Formats: sequence, C-alpha cells, structure tokens
Amino acid sequence: MAKPETKTEFFYTERGLIAVDSPVKLQILNLLREEPKSFDEIVKYTAKAKSTISVHLNNLRACELVEENSDPEDRRKKIYSLTSQYMGCSQEPFLEHYRNLLEKVAENGNDRFCFMEALFHVMRFGFEAYGIDNAPVVRMIGRDIGKCLSSNFESSTPEALFNEIAAFIEFHGDCRVSVLMGDSPALQVEDDFKARFMPAIGKPFCALREGILEGVLKEKLGKECGVIETECYGTGHTRCLFEITI
Repeated sequence: MAKPETKTEFFYTERGLIAVDSPVKLQILNLLREEPKSFDEIVKYTAKAKSTISVHLNNLRACELVEENSDPEDRRKKIYSLTSQYMGCSQEPFLEHYRNLLEKVAENGNDRFCFMEALFHVMRFGFEAYGIDNAPVVRMIGRDIGKCLSSNFESSTPEALFNEIAAFIEFHGDCRVSVLMGDSPALQVEDDFKARFMPAIGKPFCALREGILEGVLKEKLGKECGVIETECYGTGHTRCLFEITI
C-alpha cells in the first residue's frame, strides 16, 4: 500500500484549478490517474473504512474531480474514474538552480538567443524555487502548442514526420537533432546552450518539448502518441533523448 501523500496537488476541471491536500483524497486521485477503479479496489488500496472512502468519493464527485459509473459486468458495483487533469504539486522550495540561472540571464544580456533561452529556464525553475512543481501543466501547454503547430507539417507517416519535426526543432532551437529509428524511435537533441549552462538537477526538465512533440504527432498521425525524455542535460547526460511510442 502506498504511503499517504502530505503535499498539496493541483487538478484542473472546467470550473478551474482545485487544490487538494487531504492525504486520503490524494491517494484516491493518484490511483485513478492510472486507470478507473472499483469502489472495493479503492478501499483495499487505501486501507480505509468503506464509510470513510464513500465520504471522500462523494466530495471528489461534488468537486467534479471524479465520476461514478455502474460496472457494465455487474450493475450493483460502481466504477470511479478521473474527470480532471493533474497539473502539479507543492514541493520543498529549491533555490540553487534558480539563482544560477538568474546569473546566466545577467551574463548573456548581449546575446539575444542565450538571453531568451536563459529567461525561459528561469521561469521554469522559478516555480520550483517558490515551491511548485509545474512540469505537468508545462507539458499540457506543450501539447496545446503542438496541436496548433501541426498545420506546419506535411508528412502523415511516422518516419517522414520525425524528420520534419527534427528540422523544425533545429531551425528554431539552434541545436542538432537526429532521428533514431531503432526498436523504439527517438529524437536526439544536442544543445550547446544547455550543455554549457544548464545544471544537472537529477531529473529531466524538457516537459514543454515533450508536450509539443506529443501534440504534433497525435494531430498528424491521428493516434495516441507518448513522448518520454529518458536522457537530459538535467540528468547529467550530454544530450536530450525523447523516446516515442505510437
């Protein structure tokens, strides 16, 4: 059984952003982020009384964070699914990378590209410095951007589209992009700016680019596509590697 969360998490519905800090509610929501679950599965996962889970589920439904449906195989049973989007969470403020990047902004005031690149990453790490992990919402914004950008691409087959996207990223990102067509296709991005200036933080920080790639691929191929950054300058690697599943 997973340990109850002690942080605040943010979920988006049509009513706006909703903050949740109840450990039991967060257990339920994070379980449903994986896939819909029955009432009994939720009770077993949380190890709470049925009455307690019933109260929490009713509250989550009232907030439009989850919905209840009858099990098609047994109408007496209820299935619960997430109807909201996970947008991020609170975290321990992390200032070191933010301060380093503020210095990079000052140092590159006369270099237009480096200044704008540093400014973008200051915004990204600025949220972490003030105690918010905003990677999920950055990724979602990336998907929206990718969807809008998709009209700039002509290809409708995966490999041709990968090459088009690689050329697009190179043109706009001042970097080198290679298409790797192995068992799992991937885009390799080598970026001189990140190699010189970005700190190794122990995790990837290219959530926006992940989202953009997913948005373009889904729109052009008409299929669900997943993009995961498995290597990054943020993880101490000498490239960013985006693995693609279709």
